[in-house]
Amino acid sequence: MAILSPMGLTFRETATRASQLVGMLLPIGLGLGISRLVSPYLPEFSAWVHTLGPLAPIAFVAGYVAVCVFMLPAFLLTMAGGAVFGVVQGTLLVFVGSLLGATSAFLLGRTVLRTWVAAQMARNATLVAMDRLIGQEGLRLMFLLRLSGIVPFVLTNYAMGVTTVTLRDFVLALFGILPTVITYAMLGQAGAATGEGSTPQWVVWTAISAAILLAVTLTRMAQRAIREAESRAAA
Repeated sequence: MAILSPMGLTFRETATRASQLVGMLLPIGLGLGISRLVSPYLPEFSAWVHTLGPLAPIAFVAGYVAVCVFMLPAFLLTMAGGAVFGVVQGTLLVFVGSLLGATSAFLLGRTVLRTWVAAQMARNATLVAMDRLIGQEGLRLMFLLRLSGIVPFVLTNYAMGVTTVTLRDFVLALFGILPTVITYAMLGQAGAATGEGSTPQWVVWTAISAAILLAVTLTRMAQRAIREAESRAAA
Protein backbone atom coordinates (compact mmCIF):
# COMPACT_ATOMS: atom_id res chain seq x y z
CA MET A 1 0.00 0.00 0.00
CA ALA A 2 1.36 3.42 -1.01
CA ILE A 3 2.24 5.84 1.77
CA LEU A 4 0.45 9.13 1.26
CA SER A 5 1.75 12.53 2.19
CA PRO A 6 -0.57 15.10 3.82
CA MET A 7 -1.39 16.50 0.35
CA GLY A 8 -2.54 13.13 -0.98
CA LEU A 9 0.64 12.33 -2.90
CA THR A 10 2.65 9.16 -2.48
CA PHE A 11 6.01 9.40 -0.78
CA ARG A 12 7.75 8.75 -4.11
CA GLU A 13 5.80 11.52 -5.87
CA THR A 14 6.54 13.92 -3.02
CA ALA A 15 10.24 13.07 -3.16
CA THR A 16 10.28 13.49 -6.94
CA ARG A 17 8.68 16.92 -6.75
CA ALA A 18 11.03 17.94 -3.97
CA SER A 19 14.05 16.87 -6.03
CA GLN A 20 12.72 18.82 -9.03
CA LEU A 21 12.37 21.92 -6.87
CA VAL A 22 15.90 21.49 -5.54
CA GLY A 23 17.12 21.01 -9.10
CA MET A 24 15.52 24.32 -10.08
CA LEU A 25 16.82 26.22 -7.08
CA LEU A 26 20.43 25.02 -7.22
CA PRO A 27 21.36 26.78 -10.48
CA ILE A 28 19.36 29.83 -9.43
CA GLY A 29 21.12 29.96 -6.07
CA LEU A 30 24.50 29.42 -7.71
CA GLY A 31 23.87 32.22 -10.18
CA LEU A 32 22.69 34.62 -7.51
CA GLY A 33 25.60 33.69 -5.26
CA ILE A 34 28.06 34.47 -8.03
CA SER A 35 26.22 37.72 -8.69
CA ARG A 36 26.79 38.74 -5.07
CA LEU A 37 30.49 37.93 -5.38
CA VAL A 38 30.99 40.01 -8.51
CA SER A 39 28.88 42.97 -7.33
CA PRO A 40 31.85 44.84 -5.78
CA TYR A 41 33.63 44.80 -9.15
CA LEU A 42 30.69 46.04 -11.24
CA PRO A 43 31.29 49.78 -10.66
CA GLU A 44 34.90 49.44 -11.89
CA PHE A 45 33.77 47.40 -14.89
CA SER A 46 31.12 50.01 -15.65
CA ALA A 47 33.71 52.80 -15.54
CA TRP A 48 36.01 50.86 -17.89
CA VAL A 49 33.24 50.23 -20.43
CA HIS A 50 32.31 53.89 -20.46
CA THR A 51 35.87 54.74 -21.48
CA LEU A 52 35.00 53.19 -24.84
CA GLY A 53 32.66 56.10 -25.50
CA PRO A 54 30.21 55.64 -28.42
CA LEU A 55 31.68 52.19 -29.13
CA ALA A 56 30.60 50.85 -25.72
CA PRO A 57 27.14 49.55 -26.80
CA ILE A 58 28.60 48.00 -29.97
CA ALA A 59 31.38 46.30 -28.02
CA PHE A 60 28.86 44.99 -25.49
CA VAL A 61 26.59 43.50 -28.18
CA ALA A 62 29.60 41.93 -29.94
CA GLY A 63 30.69 40.41 -26.63
CA TYR A 64 27.23 38.99 -26.05
CA VAL A 65 27.19 37.42 -29.51
CA ALA A 66 30.52 35.74 -28.71
CA VAL A 67 29.15 34.47 -25.38
CA CYS A 68 26.20 32.84 -27.17
CA VAL A 69 28.28 31.27 -29.92
CA PHE A 70 30.95 29.89 -27.57
CA MET A 71 28.35 28.78 -24.96
CA LEU A 72 29.73 30.82 -22.07
CA PRO A 73 27.62 31.85 -19.01
CA ALA A 74 25.36 34.55 -20.43
CA PHE A 75 23.80 35.73 -17.16
CA LEU A 76 27.01 37.39 -15.97
CA LEU A 77 27.12 39.61 -19.04
CA THR A 78 23.39 40.29 -18.64
CA MET A 79 24.07 41.56 -15.11
CA ALA A 80 26.96 43.62 -16.44
CA GLY A 81 24.58 45.19 -18.97
CA GLY A 82 22.31 46.35 -16.16
CA ALA A 83 25.26 47.65 -14.14
CA VAL A 84 26.81 49.56 -17.02
CA PHE A 85 23.85 50.81 -19.05
CA GLY A 86 20.93 50.65 -16.60
CA VAL A 87 17.92 48.36 -16.75
CA VAL A 88 16.24 49.79 -19.87
CA GLN A 89 19.21 50.25 -22.18
CA GLY A 90 20.96 47.21 -20.73
CA THR A 91 17.93 45.01 -21.41
CA LEU A 92 17.70 46.31 -24.98
CA LEU A 93 21.38 45.68 -25.68
CA VAL A 94 21.25 42.21 -24.12
CA PHE A 95 18.22 41.31 -26.22
CA VAL A 96 19.91 42.51 -29.44
CA GLY A 97 23.05 40.54 -28.54
CA SER A 98 20.94 37.50 -27.66
CA LEU A 99 19.01 37.73 -30.90
CA LEU A 100 22.15 37.91 -33.05
CA GLY A 101 24.11 35.36 -31.01
CA ALA A 102 21.29 32.86 -30.59
CA THR A 103 20.39 33.00 -34.28
CA SER A 104 24.04 32.47 -35.23
CA ALA A 105 24.23 29.42 -32.94
CA PHE A 106 20.90 28.10 -34.29
CA LEU A 107 22.16 28.30 -37.88
CA LEU A 108 25.47 26.68 -36.95
CA GLY A 109 23.56 23.86 -35.24
CA ARG A 110 21.46 23.41 -38.36
CA THR A 111 24.45 23.27 -40.72
CA VAL A 112 28.13 22.66 -39.98
CA LEU A 113 27.73 21.51 -36.35
CA ARG A 114 24.57 19.45 -36.82
CA THR A 115 26.09 16.02 -36.11
CA TRP A 116 27.87 17.14 -32.94
CA VAL A 117 24.82 19.04 -31.62
CA ALA A 118 22.51 16.06 -32.25
CA ALA A 119 24.80 13.85 -30.16
CA GLN A 120 24.85 16.37 -27.29
CA MET A 121 21.09 16.91 -27.46
CA ALA A 122 20.40 13.18 -27.05
CA ARG A 123 21.79 13.43 -23.49
CA ASN A 124 19.18 15.98 -22.32
CA ALA A 125 15.74 14.53 -21.57
CA THR A 126 13.96 17.88 -21.83
CA LEU A 127 15.40 18.60 -25.27
CA VAL A 128 14.58 15.07 -26.45
CA ALA A 129 10.96 15.61 -25.38
CA MET A 130 10.91 18.99 -27.10
CA ASP A 131 12.22 17.40 -30.30
CA ARG A 132 9.26 14.98 -30.34
CA LEU A 133 6.71 17.74 -29.79
CA ILE A 134 8.23 20.62 -31.68
CA GLY A 135 6.37 19.89 -34.91
CA GLN A 136 2.98 20.11 -33.22
CA GLU A 137 3.40 23.01 -30.81
CA GLY A 138 6.77 24.42 -31.74
CA LEU A 139 6.34 28.14 -31.08
CA ARG A 140 4.33 27.73 -27.86
CA LEU A 141 6.71 25.21 -26.31
CA MET A 142 9.78 27.09 -27.48
CA PHE A 143 8.43 30.25 -25.87
CA LEU A 144 7.77 28.43 -22.58
CA LEU A 145 11.23 26.88 -22.71
CA ARG A 146 12.76 30.33 -23.06
CA LEU A 147 10.46 31.79 -20.42
CA SER A 148 11.35 29.18 -17.82
CA GLY A 149 15.04 28.59 -18.45
CA ILE A 150 14.62 24.82 -17.89
CA VAL A 151 17.50 24.32 -20.32
CA PRO A 152 20.47 26.73 -20.38
CA PHE A 153 19.99 29.49 -22.94
CA VAL A 154 23.26 28.92 -24.79
CA LEU A 155 22.60 25.16 -25.12
CA THR A 156 19.06 25.61 -26.42
CA ASN A 157 20.25 27.83 -29.26
CA TYR A 158 22.29 25.04 -30.81
CA ALA A 159 19.87 22.26 -29.89
CA MET A 160 16.92 23.81 -31.66
CA GLY A 161 18.95 23.84 -34.86
CA VAL A 162 18.58 20.06 -35.19
CA THR A 163 14.82 20.04 -34.57
CA THR A 164 12.02 20.89 -37.01
CA VAL A 165 11.44 24.32 -35.47
CA THR A 166 11.49 27.07 -38.09
CA LEU A 167 13.82 30.06 -37.95
CA ARG A 168 10.78 32.32 -37.64
CA ASP A 169 9.43 30.48 -34.57
CA PHE A 170 12.91 30.33 -33.06
CA VAL A 171 13.30 34.10 -33.31
CA LEU A 172 9.79 34.86 -32.03
CA ALA A 173 10.31 32.55 -29.02
CA LEU A 174 13.35 34.61 -28.00
CA PHE A 175 10.99 37.23 -26.61
CA GLY A 176 10.39 34.72 -23.80
CA ILE A 177 13.80 35.56 -22.32
CA LEU A 178 12.79 39.16 -21.55
CA PRO A 179 11.52 38.58 -17.96
CA THR A 180 14.77 36.81 -17.06
CA VAL A 181 16.89 39.44 -18.80
CA ILE A 182 15.10 42.27 -16.99
CA THR A 183 15.51 40.48 -13.64
CA TYR A 184 19.26 39.98 -14.06
CA ALA A 185 19.69 43.53 -15.39
CA MET A 186 17.96 44.77 -12.24
CA LEU A 187 20.28 42.64 -10.09
CA GLY A 188 23.27 44.03 -11.97
CA GLN A 189 22.14 47.61 -11.49
CA ALA A 190 21.41 46.95 -7.81
CA GLY A 191 24.81 45.30 -7.40
CA ALA A 192 26.59 48.27 -8.95
CA ALA A 193 24.65 50.66 -6.74
CA THR A 194 25.44 48.53 -3.67
CA GLY A 195 29.13 48.71 -4.52
CA GLU A 196 28.77 52.48 -4.47
CA GLY A 197 26.95 52.30 -1.15
CA SER A 198 23.73 53.89 -2.41
CA THR A 199 21.29 50.96 -2.35
CA PRO A 200 19.88 49.51 0.90
CA GLN A 201 20.42 45.78 1.37
CA TRP A 202 16.69 45.13 1.68
CA VAL A 203 16.19 46.40 -1.88
CA VAL A 204 18.80 43.99 -3.21
CA TRP A 205 17.38 41.02 -1.32
CA THR A 206 13.86 41.87 -2.45
CA ALA A 207 15.06 41.76 -6.04
CA ILE A 208 16.79 38.42 -5.43
CA SER A 209 13.66 36.94 -3.82
CA ALA A 210 11.56 38.12 -6.75
CA ALA A 211 14.03 36.51 -9.18
CA ILE A 212 13.78 33.15 -7.38
CA LEU A 213 9.98 33.26 -7.26
CA LEU A 214 9.76 34.17 -10.94
CA ALA A 215 12.17 31.43 -12.01
CA VAL A 216 10.41 28.71 -9.99
CA THR A 217 6.95 29.75 -11.19
CA LEU A 218 7.90 29.92 -14.86
CA THR A 219 9.81 26.62 -14.70
CA ARG A 220 6.82 24.81 -13.21
CA MET A 221 4.55 26.30 -15.89
CA ALA A 222 6.85 25.11 -18.67
CA GLN A 223 7.24 21.63 -17.19
CA ARG A 224 3.47 21.29 -16.90
CA ALA A 225 2.97 22.43 -20.51
CA ILE A 226 5.53 19.90 -21.77
CA ARG A 227 3.86 17.07 -19.84
CA GLU A 228 0.44 18.05 -21.19
CA ALA A 229 1.78 18.18 -24.75
CA GLU A 230 3.34 14.74 -24.32
CA SER A 231 0.00 13.37 -23.05
CA ARG A 232 -1.85 14.77 -26.07
CA ALA A 233 0.76 13.35 -28.44
CA ALA A 234 0.48 9.89 -26.83
CA ALA A 235 -3.36 9.88 -26.92
